[in-house]
Amino acid sequence: MKQSDVPVLQYPWDYKIAPFAESFYEEQNSWINTDYLFMSEATRTKYKKHGLVQAASYMFPAVQTMEQMRPIARFMVWLTLYDDYYEVCPIKELAPIRDHIMDVMLGENPRPDDIGLLRQVALSRDEFRPYVNNNWFQRWAESFYDYTTYGIMEETPYKLKQEFPTLSNLLLIREYSISMYPYGDPVEPSMGFIAPDSVSKHPVIKRLKMLMCRIMAIQNDFASIEKELAVKTEVLNIILVMKHQYKISLEEACTEAMQMHDDYISEFVELQTSLPEFGPIQRDVKNFVHHMTLMISGLGAWYHKGSSTRYKIPGEYPSPEYGKKV
Repeated sequence: MKQSDVPVLQYPWDYKIAPFAESFYEEQNSWINTDYLFMSEATRTKYKKHGLVQAASYMFPAVQTMEQMRPIARFMVWLTLYDDYYEVCPIKELAPIRDHIMDVMLGENPRPDDIGLLRQVALSRDEFRPYVNNNWFQRWAESFYDYTTYGIMEETPYKLKQEFPTLSNLLLIREYSISMYPYGDPVEPSMGFIAPDSVSKHPVIKRLKMLMCRIMAIQNDFASIEKELAVKTEVLNIILVMKHQYKISLEEACTEAMQMHDDYISEFVELQTSLPEFGPIQRDVKNFVHHMTLMISGLGAWYHKGSSTRYKIPGEYPSPEYGKKV
């Protein structure tokens, strides 16, 4: 199946792009040349063409200044490269790496012998500071913990065994491994509203975030299906898991996955249009949920209209390099 044959997912919301989509390439390349030297030169060259800093403007269109966008763009790069680099890292080795990164996210300085990724974590933390509070930092770190622990670490055994999970298990894992819980946290500083606990812990808001993650997991699997069909050992794409479990054709699996995606969208819209009462911050909460929708539709637009080679050109997706000599 060629990418041109893959159905394009649709959304009831438009998308917007912040005015910095083409503004961070020089900085991005400097970050990669300076702090990602633990990766091979070939891999670093690929990342420079992935357009991750461009994706930040598609996902966070409310940002008004370069200074406000910089920590988000930097975060987009370091979290994506972290995900790729440690993709099949042994769980026992990844746990202390996760914990150390969280410590830096929450204020510790990188160690002298840390890889450059930790310097990028610290820089994004410091750049976020003018726009957030300690409560947000704590939630950001917790999102990173959950993504690593319930996402990456849960995926690893299936990847190593080359074994399909059940669809039910996959949906739970992909909800976290897609990394949209931590990627979603910058929605708040991007729009100048840091949600209090009464909002962030409310069951409806938590459900909306869960739906956002599942929608974007399916979105990602549609965007990457051509790349993953070329890898015989790919077992974690929702479309491929449906094909395997239901013993249906690839086209039928795409239809089933699209229906699941659309059902999630319908539930999101229903909850969005009947939010609970949050008192004097009701307007802020509505705007917050609105910007969650712009994050979803914006990333969908970036997959199809952005300049990234990550999903569009065979061979441009890097292999995991943790534990390898580069």
